[in-house]
Amino acid sequence: MNDLLLFAKAISDPIRLRILYALREGELCVCELADALELRQSTLSTHLQIIRQAGLVQTRREGRWVYYALEPATRPLLDELFAAYRASLEADRRLKRDAERIQQRLAMRECGCCVLGFYQLDRGGGEER
Repeated sequence: MNDLLLFAKAISDPIRLRILYALREGELCVCELADALELRQSTLSTHLQIIRQAGLVQTRREGRWVYYALEPATRPLLDELFAAYRASLEADRRLKRDAERIQQRLAMRECGCCVLGFYQLDRGGGEER
């Protein structure tokens, strides 16, 4: 029963749902998620910890970057959940903005890896947070 409670807690928060929805397209580093979702790194880390405890994501470290991806074992469940609520999710303006900002950040990668660290997209770049 504890697994179910951890899952319910992980998906019951709008920020955590946005994180999971963003990760459905693939692996993202912490700084890419923070910039795309317009969250402070500390806020993001708190939410990622809850999602990780529920077993919904896996991590990979590369240098100073930590990348997150949906856990393959639980991905089908999340895919079904997102499919069931597709119309609602696709109509959400915040999720659309998140997706646009993720694409902007992914375009800045070199050789498929994040190289920027924290970057403020709204300010046109150059500023690390």
